[in-house]
Amino acid sequence: MQQEVNQTTEPIEEELDLLAIFLKYMSYWKWFLLSILLFIGAGVLYLKTQPSVYQSSVKVLLKDENSAPEEMMLLQDLGMGGGKNNVDNEIEAFKSPDLSVKAITSLELYTEYRKTGKFWMGADELYQNAPVYIRWEDIEPESIPAPITFTFTPSGKGYTVLCEFRGSELTTKVDTLPTYLRLPMGRFYVSANKHADPKFTAEPYEFEATISNPMVMARKMSEQLEIKPSTKQSTVLTLSYSTETEAKGRDYLSMLVSYYNDDASSDKNMVSRNTSVFIEERIKDISVELGDVEHQVEKFREANKLTDIQAEAQLYLGQTGENEQKRLELETQLNLVRFVEDFIKRPENRSKLIPNLGVTDAGLVTVINEYNQLLLQKERLQSMSSESNPALIQLKNQITSLRGSINSSLANVRHANEIAIKELDRMYTVTHARLQSIPSVEREYKDIMRQQEVKNNLFVYLLQKREETALTQAAIAPKAKILTRPFTTDVPVAPKVPVILLAFFLVGLVVPVGCIFVRDLFHTRVENIDDLEPLKGIDVIGDIPIIKAKMETALVVKANDDSPEVELFRTLRNNLLFMLDEPHKKVIMVTSTVPTEGKTFISINLARSLSLMDKKVLLIGGDIRNPQINNDLGIPKTSIGFTSVLAGHCKDYHDAINELFPNFFIMQAGPIPPNPNELLSKKSLDELIARLRDEFDYIVIDSAPVGVVSDSFILSRVTNNTVYVMRQNVTQKDTVHFLNSIKRDARLNNIAVVLNGTIPENRYGSYKYGYKYSYRYGYSQKYGYKH
Repeated sequence: MQQEVNQTTEPIEEELDLLAIFLKYMSYWKWFLLSILLFIGAGVLYLKTQPSVYQSSVKVLLKDENSAPEEMMLLQDLGMGGGKNNVDNEIEAFKSPDLSVKAITSLELYTEYRKTGKFWMGADELYQNAPVYIRWEDIEPESIPAPITFTFTPSGKGYTVLCEFRGSELTTKVDTLPTYLRLPMGRFYVSANKHADPKFTAEPYEFEATISNPMVMARKMSEQLEIKPSTKQSTVLTLSYSTETEAKGRDYLSMLVSYYNDDASSDKNMVSRNTSVFIEERIKDISVELGDVEHQVEKFREANKLTDIQAEAQLYLGQTGENEQKRLELETQLNLVRFVEDFIKRPENRSKLIPNLGVTDAGLVTVINEYNQLLLQKERLQSMSSESNPALIQLKNQITSLRGSINSSLANVRHANEIAIKELDRMYTVTHARLQSIPSVEREYKDIMRQQEVKNNLFVYLLQKREETALTQAAIAPKAKILTRPFTTDVPVAPKVPVILLAFFLVGLVVPVGCIFVRDLFHTRVENIDDLEPLKGIDVIGDIPIIKAKMETALVVKANDDSPEVELFRTLRNNLLFMLDEPHKKVIMVTSTVPTEGKTFISINLARSLSLMDKKVLLIGGDIRNPQINNDLGIPKTSIGFTSVLAGHCKDYHDAINELFPNFFIMQAGPIPPNPNELLSKKSLDELIARLRDEFDYIVIDSAPVGVVSDSFILSRVTNNTVYVMRQNVTQKDTVHFLNSIKRDARLNNIAVVLNGTIPENRYGSYKYGYKYSYRYGYSQKYGYKH
């Protein structure tokens, strides 16, 4: 049954604890209000220092080169198709610092103009609207060693210019524009900005111009560039960049897309140019060879006086026509293979694309196309990274491996053609045996004509490809098509005012909590009634404020006195009487943990308050080791007291009792015994208390502190209730756990706590008294006796 009760009460205790914590922090509401106001004010000041940032965006469509127009098919026919776009690779290409530096250099974004901020205000950027234009002469932008800042301050009709470079400062004067500034670090051209908006140049003001290395700026801007595909399968990309000025973001994105298309076109043109060079070289060679063959035909015809040899030959060679056609095709393929082999063997062609001029072997064509694609990717990646890039090294290894495969394939194709030609030669020999009647001149003439036809076919084929390559160069379309021209949001994307103010509000809310928590963490003494909340089964029956006014004695409770301190002791008395609701409960022991907590003060005034009810009350000095009642009351110390009666030195206990006021009697502690514990353990204590119960209505015992000696635990056998005194800023907080253990072990009877020496405060809170009454005293009177 007891377990069930505990289970039902646990949630209530937890709820009460949460409420207590809330009320505790709410008591510092002024702190919270001040902190929130301060931090929100700091947030407003912070927002004033932050410039408004606008986001510019542009949508582009990456063209799929597999579905490219007719001109791209020409490159694929030459074995140089581009392949399919990889969106991730194109995103990295857009974010390449090398690409960004071109846009920055073209727009001169590496020179930043700002209006000088006043006091704590931020500096506004003056993109294209600065009163002057400045340029570093005699040096390439990418060679700028370090940022240099010029501060232009209006002075008369010109400017006073402060130059800051690598920690050094130099001041000069500009009276007329345009002009050249000759400084130790270089020469600078300065002119009026005729394209600036008039509203930015109507009145003179101070501004700054900072020239930086564009590559350093490109790395930063590339990181800030956001690129997102519309969908996972889409080649539509959205490029976004945030800037302080709307025009700057739009210009940067437009120029970035333009240079991206230029680079892509340059890659494609490089393929066409290499192919064109190769074709021109082969046309020259074939022209010479074809001229030699035709001259040989001319001489042969003149020498043998031949007219229509072909008509005569057809009469005898009808059966060999098909074989001759095959031989012609094989020799053509063999010559093409040899041309490609000759191209590959040349050292100067090692990094050039390998042309595929009509080779019919499908495997060889596939390997050549793959090799050309890898070579293009290598050159593109090489332009955007260093030689130590793992991806570049891997591409080079793949290219080397494929080049070996191409050499092997060419050798195999050439060997296969040679074998086929030998086989056709064998068949020709057989046919020749059957055609012995044909004059040898016919055969010689046929050989010459065959050579002429092969050379002529190659020459015509190369001329056709030269025209197609020229057409390809003229018809290359941009790779990235702009779907939506660059636009800028009307509302700034940063700073986010609601988010920042909410953050400062939350910080203003958390800081007081942290301060209070840290303060409580380092405060180990009881500070207020809230620190007594962990008491288990022990009621707090009152708090007594500190009395700052000086008084002669510790007795503050007087008859016919309605002062606040007397009312507090009346409240303490009434709460205690609720606990003493049975006639036999008369003996009240007052103790504490350590001295200086005011237990004697509480004992005296509690006993006096009880006597004012026309009850006969006896106050006993039970602290026989350190008696203080006579000192606190300002009365002489008697030689006969509590210890005298217990030790048997006083036969009549009435001799140790003195009446101080009507119904208020005192038994002082008496002489300090050598054996206090043994004296209190005697049966004489029980006999004395039993007699006093019959004679007095209430007995109040001022006992020794339980944290110092064990006398109070021995006295508890004759007491009914224990008033445990704690003192604000004196009693340690762990006394609560100590008192809980005393309660758990039943070492003291019916414990009730009084908090002494409190400082009245206007705070939220609740006191946990015996019958769940809540009290709060809000007076600010100043009292004397410091107890």
